[in-house]
Amino acid sequence: MTLLRRLIFAVVPALLLGMAFTWFSREKPAEEIATPAGSGRVALWQITDKGGTVRGYLFGTVHALPPKTQWLRPAITDALTKSDRLVLEIAEPIDQTTAGEALAELAGTEGLPPPSERIGPKLRGDLIKVYKKLGLTDADFADTESWAVALQLAAIAGQKAGSDPESGSEPALRRLAEGKPVAGFETLQSQFAVFDALPPQEQKVLLQEVTIEAASNGDEEAQMIAMWLRGDDLGIAREANEGFLADPGLHTALLTNRNRMWADQLDAMLKGGAKPFVAVGAAHLAGSDSLQRLMMARGWQIKRVP
Repeated sequence: MTLLRRLIFAVVPALLLGMAFTWFSREKPAEEIATPAGSGRVALWQITDKGGTVRGYLFGTVHALPPKTQWLRPAITDALTKSDRLVLEIAEPIDQTTAGEALAELAGTEGLPPPSERIGPKLRGDLIKVYKKLGLTDADFADTESWAVALQLAAIAGQKAGSDPESGSEPALRRLAEGKPVAGFETLQSQFAVFDALPPQEQKVLLQEVTIEAASNGDEEAQMIAMWLRGDDLGIAREANEGFLADPGLHTALLTNRNRMWADQLDAMLKGGAKPFVAVGAAHLAGSDSLQRLMMARGWQIKRVP
């Protein structure tokens, strides 16, 4: 699973990118992977206490989807109706201006070599190919740290491909939750800070993976969206432990550590009497360090909703 498809499920929500970068090279129109209304079985879990009382819900999102993708089902809308708040990765709606300002606060370091000199020699031709495709050069990323180059390349490519961040899960959930409070586990600044704190080698991995994906002509995104739509959490778990997330440092920084912080916050929220509908990137709800497993370790029971 490449970085870009893994980012759909895992790493950052709207941000500067709106997660638009998942659609680099798709040749099929969005309608071809749209599903008939009500046919999706996107995974949903309920959180119960030891007495069996439902105390909240966990839902794995995809941060950007092709227009017309039908993923809502009655169980999701019912769970949100029964909840007293919506909890996302970031509470505030994010626009490009806000995200760009937050990125600029962290992304710059004077004296950095051009991005093409920071990746392996065998990939430099691919990066030039990506630049040509997007109308960019090394000069557009002067003194920009590698993690920020990677995210911006991905974002620009997605925007050029016509992806609309408003078609992701979170905007729809915000609309459905109108009138309920919206909370967030993180802030925009803290999410960027996770990337900014990555060691140089791991930033290099991110940049190289974006380069490889952006330079390819593959079209595997529809398969990944189909996996999410049919609720294949085991498949998502397998993918979330391969590729760049097989790197221990990246996996720990981008998934494990964040899941632990979120579990602490969610545990306190539930013990305080809240009944939240939690919607985070689907990879956070997959694998051995998933949010479900961490909540079970804290004494909560987790059950898949049919």
